Amino acid sequence: MKQHKNRLYFLTALAVMTNGFSLIGSAHGSVGAVAKNIEAIHSISRGIVTELALRGHSGNPPAGRDFPLPAVFDMSSLVCCRDHLA
Repeated sequence: MKQHKNRLYFLTALAVMTNGFSLIGSAHGSVGAVAKNIEAIHSISRGIVTELALRGHSGNPPAGRDFPLPAVFDMSSLVCCRDHLA
């Protein structure tokens, strides 16, 4: 029974920590504000990583093609439009 009381106290403490600030009226410490801060930091970090990755490619020419292009176009697939192509 003592373990159930400890678990209840722990859950109560977590609930007060996560919702207490918003219940008091201090919204800057609420869970929503913390989530927005984490999202903003993640977005800024992703932007920095993208900028650094693109900075290395700015002066380099594009890479060659990995697949060969066909030598001649197959005209047999255009049987219905043969009169309009000539």
